[in-house]
Amino acid sequence: MKYLVMGTGALGTVFGGLLRHAGCPVSFLGRGAHFAQLRNRGGLIDGIWGKFPLEPVASPRPGEIYDIVLLCVKSFDTAQAVSQAAPWLAPDGLVISLQNGLGNVELIAQTCGGRRTIGGRVIFGAQVKAPGQVTVTVYADRVLLGAIDPEAPLEKLDKVVDHFNRAGIPTARVPDILTHIWDKVLYNCALNPLGAILAVPYGALGEHAQTRELMRLIIEEIYQVAGAKGISLTFPTADLYFRHFLEVLVPPTAAHWPSMWQDLKAGRRTEIEALNGAICRYAQEVGLKTPYNEAVSRLVRFLENQKPERKTLPGA
Repeated sequence: MKYLVMGTGALGTVFGGLLRHAGCPVSFLGRGAHFAQLRNRGGLIDGIWGKFPLEPVASPRPGEIYDIVLLCVKSFDTAQAVSQAAPWLAPDGLVISLQNGLGNVELIAQTCGGRRTIGGRVIFGAQVKAPGQVTVTVYADRVLLGAIDPEAPLEKLDKVVDHFNRAGIPTARVPDILTHIWDKVLYNCALNPLGAILAVPYGALGEHAQTRELMRLIIEEIYQVAGAKGISLTFPTADLYFRHFLEVLVPPTAAHWPSMWQDLKAGRRTEIEALNGAICRYAQEVGLKTPYNEAVSRLVRFLENQKPERKTLPGA
């Protein structure tokens, strides 16, 4: 099967680069200095999964057809990326969202159809340390993939799962991917904006009573919204999830700096609208109030508009 990576940032480089290292044919689309370096001179994936040199990568040629499109763009670029990728997608091909936030699979399905839309939950972290170099920094759990339509070609999806595992990316197929996407949204909404606003790694948020309580309240609001929308979550109550969150999920990622913080430091747009912002919009639709999610959304928007001076990330 031929793969096309849409969005060759940190995660797109890891997925595409490791698949290619395992022998899968992979093409890449991206922009900026990192992608230019990968195209012209190649690069390196390093970090907790080992070192993998990358030869220069290729982009798709006109008329080329791909079995699998891996969508790794930011959530606010989903609609444009899907429209761009659609002509390259085989009639029985799949578009797999490996993105943050809510609303991505719905946008893919609008263009490509639900049968060809696959949701993904990614809960490992990577950073572009320099143009051409991506470091895998943290790993909390397997990648999960799942169909949103009962008529999706599961045999093809199972081949993707096998390819990911052979590439060294632990992966499984699940029947309830929307539950897992919302579970990740819980994790992301609690940690990402607060870490960005306060400029601290995830572990610091779990060490202090004040930030622990803020995260608990954010999670409680999301449970209320999910319940009103009929979304099933893995843990039946917010309290049970919060205990799991503090004891199991945060410790392996304690040293990780939020992607929103990295975006703000670089003067880039964040994904707040697909995370806490989306929770607030859904809350309005069902007649609920989410003041804690609303507060962090407003603070991140404020910081986005400040266009801060670029600074070197800690440890870089």
